[in-house]
Amino acid sequence: MRTLLCILLTLFLGAVHAQTITISGTVVNERNKPIENVNVYLEESFDGALSDAKGYFTFTVNDTVVKDVLKLMHPQYGNMDVYIDTKEDYTNSFVMSGQDDLLGEIVVIAKSKNKRERAESIGLNAMDVVSTAGSPGNIIGVLSTMPGAQTNGEDGRLLIRGGKADESGIYVNGIKVFQPYTASVGNVPVRSKFNPFLFKGMSFSAGGYSAEFGDALSGVLQLDTSDDIDPSRKDISISTVGVSFGQTHQWGKNSLSYSLNYLNLGAYTALVKQRYNSKKPFNTASAEVVYKREVKDGGYKLYTAVDLTSIKYEQEIEPSNRVDTLAFKSNNVYMNSLYFKKLSPYMRLDVGTGLGYSDYKGDSNEKHIGRKNWDLNQKVKLSYQWNSKWQSFIGADVQVAQLDLTRSIGKYSTNNETDATRFALFFENNWNIGSGLSLRAGVRVNKYSAISDWTIEPRTMLTYQMDTKQQVSLSYGVFNQALNLEQAISLKQEDWMQADHYIFNYTYEFKKRMLRAEVFYKDYSKLLLTPMGKTSEYSQLGEGYAKGFDVFWKDSNTFKNFNYWITYTYIDSKRKEMYWDEWVQPSYVAKHNFSVVTKYWIEQWKSQVSMTYNFTTPRHFYNTDATDKVAYKSSQIHNVSMSWAYLLSAQKILYASVDNLLGRNPVYAYQFTQQGGQPDVINPTAKRFVYIGFMWTISSNKKSNQLDNL
Repeated sequence: MRTLLCILLTLFLGAVHAQTITISGTVVNERNKPIENVNVYLEESFDGALSDAKGYFTFTVNDTVVKDVLKLMHPQYGNMDVYIDTKEDYTNSFVMSGQDDLLGEIVVIAKSKNKRERAESIGLNAMDVVSTAGSPGNIIGVLSTMPGAQTNGEDGRLLIRGGKADESGIYVNGIKVFQPYTASVGNVPVRSKFNPFLFKGMSFSAGGYSAEFGDALSGVLQLDTSDDIDPSRKDISISTVGVSFGQTHQWGKNSLSYSLNYLNLGAYTALVKQRYNSKKPFNTASAEVVYKREVKDGGYKLYTAVDLTSIKYEQEIEPSNRVDTLAFKSNNVYMNSLYFKKLSPYMRLDVGTGLGYSDYKGDSNEKHIGRKNWDLNQKVKLSYQWNSKWQSFIGADVQVAQLDLTRSIGKYSTNNETDATRFALFFENNWNIGSGLSLRAGVRVNKYSAISDWTIEPRTMLTYQMDTKQQVSLSYGVFNQALNLEQAISLKQEDWMQADHYIFNYTYEFKKRMLRAEVFYKDYSKLLLTPMGKTSEYSQLGEGYAKGFDVFWKDSNTFKNFNYWITYTYIDSKRKEMYWDEWVQPSYVAKHNFSVVTKYWIEQWKSQVSMTYNFTTPRHFYNTDATDKVAYKSSQIHNVSMSWAYLLSAQKILYASVDNLLGRNPVYAYQFTQQGGQPDVINPTAKRFVYIGFMWTISSNKKSNQLDNL
């Protein structure tokens, strides 16, 4: 580690010595918009630089005369060669044309920013989230239409390729978010806490992900906030469920945005019949603050969010006909900051910090649970561009978390506290070998305070560019995960849980169309195995597997003003874990998941119409108090959703959406009671969810509106 750091610092110091000739310029596209991350270098040399967010690049050459070819390379805009013959400083402006047929890496475009992603990821932007019917602005909602992803109706959390919800990691600016969902009690599904328009890009990986991320057996979702300084504006929204107000102030190289939101389902549930009786309607008051500042060759971003949420209701459960009284109050604070700076044309430093605090009090009949969490994540990453074909990064990641948990039944109460520290070092190389072949190889080393052993996680991916439209890749990785803090209170973990990922990917992309097919196999080991009724007796002899394939087709070009995508995922998964020492299909896994998303812009009506169809095969549930392992099957899910956005004027928008348009009443899941007999069923809280909203933007830019925020 020290040797590598010394090499990097030596190269950096050598690069900044006085040179003879400076080569600089600006790279823009045909619309005169700057292009970021263009690799500019002299052919057959190590002299070069990457363009910044303004398209500007500069580097120096230790020579008295430069006679060479200046090469410009970008995954979306292709290559450009310019011959240079000069004895003095050289500067110029370059225009690169977009090439839809060029595949290279999957390119995510959001808010006119280009972000390159590796082949194992699928990129999304905020418009993909808010314009997809059925997602209602929920990032996790739209992920359920992605290959390898699944969300179950009674829970709402992200599941990836046969893994449980807590086996998926969610990161903001490279920092892990330990509490990414809204609070809940009973069987009310949760949502993502984050406004999708905080982010310039969202990258979803269903396995085989980079060594930069860890402590997730299944996959990761990466969310990156926009670097742009936001222009001044005001936004007002009024809907059937609440109101919000937001304002942005921009001065110089700074911008400060804040939003205030209040949501109350009291009036809505009074009009739309629910399957529960509301004693105190679901309500939440929240605020978000975003500060951004540009600094020379870098910037600083700070995001802070606060929310206060509560609900109390009664629900009759069938077929036992028992009535449950459920309630919770939750207060949350989250902060995320990132400082980034180019130390040289070749070296970049990122320093990220995440801080979260949650105070939750929940009641379920005579049972009460109080949970106070706080967590801190500090991360440092140093990236270096050795030349046009070789890039590396190295970093360290520290996570500290603490939990204070109180459980009570009647007069009996227990209180437990625990904490944990995770430390990781990671290193990764990306090497363009040539002739269409590239290699990513990295390693992550982890240490957890409750486990004596370190883990070493090698990860690699080999990619072959068959032509400008096709590529194939083969990846392998080792991924480990520790228990969450609530589990750690009653269990002393002796080793890491582990999953080995094997993935083969084929991607075909041309003229705004993409076909992506992937075959995967995951091998689980060291899972928790607990005898029935003896939670204090456990071992890590559990094991499992998940295998299958998924297909993703997206088309934004064939039909005018119409784009769509189709997704199918097949998963065969079985595990020996928790109460089952024999192979069973986990209750959270559905074998077949299929979805179709369509979006159509009707120019004459100034409207965007979206429809989404989701299909899921039944899941299996087993009574943990029985030995016969009788499987109860949930319903097939057929869910049709529709949304309509209408522009009343340039800055006024009327929006309506309906989830579960056909009013189906599926059985999401089963709950087993100690009394035995038929299990209770979990259904949707209502046949449909209807949302109507009005949005008004006040800005000096009369073209600015909240169409993006639908």
